[in-house]
Amino acid sequence: MFERTRKVTEIPGICTYFAAFNSPARIALREVEDAVLKDRSNPYGGHLHHVKMEAIRIMHPRAYFVVVLLGLSTFVQAQDRTPTQSAQQLAADVVYNELQDRESDSFWQYRSTRLAGSQDVVREQVETPEGPIFRVIADHGRRLDADERRSEEQRLNDLVNNPSAMARVQQDHLKDEERMRKVIEMLPQAFLYEYAGLSNGDLVHLSFRPNPAFTPSSYDGRIVHGLSGTLVVNRRLKRLISIKGQLMDRVDFGYGLLGYVAKGGTFEIQREQVSPTRWKASLIEVHVQGRVLLFHNVGKDQREVRTDFRPVPHDISLAAAKERLDQAVGGGTEARLDSAKPSEPNR
Repeated sequence: MFERTRKVTEIPGICTYFAAFNSPARIALREVEDAVLKDRSNPYGGHLHHVKMEAIRIMHPRAYFVVVLLGLSTFVQAQDRTPTQSAQQLAADVVYNELQDRESDSFWQYRSTRLAGSQDVVREQVETPEGPIFRVIADHGRRLDADERRSEEQRLNDLVNNPSAMARVQQDHLKDEERMRKVIEMLPQAFLYEYAGLSNGDLVHLSFRPNPAFTPSSYDGRIVHGLSGTLVVNRRLKRLISIKGQLMDRVDFGYGLLGYVAKGGTFEIQREQVSPTRWKASLIEVHVQGRVLLFHNVGKDQREVRTDFRPVPHDISLAAAKERLDQAVGGGTEARLDSAKPSEPNR
């Protein structure tokens, strides 16, 4: 019916495309459209859907295959980006996995750069069953001098050899962990979640705002419940990647007599996958104004970046952990100090 005027272009590994507008498929589509426009008595009445169907009917078989293939590809991509569950349920599943992960022991060594008030230190830290211990490596961008290193050595020896000193560290650590667990537990009920934009592969953005039907039962809960912000989660693994929130209103305790947290405070946590099943916080940033003590190890104005995560034995002793800290002071420390300098995290 039609004369081919151009050769077919083969694109290996993709599909066959016609190289010019005067391909059989294009000519067929144009001629059917022209016929419909000229013949007002045509039963198709100019309906675009029927025009396209007529074009497809007389389309070259290879062109028809291309159209079907492209349509199927678009459908699959759209399906892949379409949520398969509600944002509320996805958030609940993520929280469940986070709580399960916290129930199992997993200890790590990492480099920490901590900015809090006048403090600006780089530390090597090792987690142990008896609590975390750390050694300060640098202070305000410089390595410790001899006197400062002796002071750090004495502090670590006291922790390792004095059970009561380490017990206080462990007690504070466990209190913070329990408070954090309660905060995580309340997340599905405390907020209303919605999908925010299209997904990017496995990464999904969820916006959250306070659920007016939820009543927090603690100071921590009241502060957290005042946040609005965004969660980034891995929808395939159902794990938390990051959470960023801002206090939209001032939070008073006892009409302000027992304390308050000012409007505009920000909280951010970013997490890194350190093994197929484990995730660790790689950024903790808090900037709030008020008179309420939050966590023992989280100040009102703090930024901590954690890098270079390495697993340690689940039964590691304090003495073995100190040996690891001693080794961190050895060769390569200067290079590792440069790598531990905080950089702007991915948003």
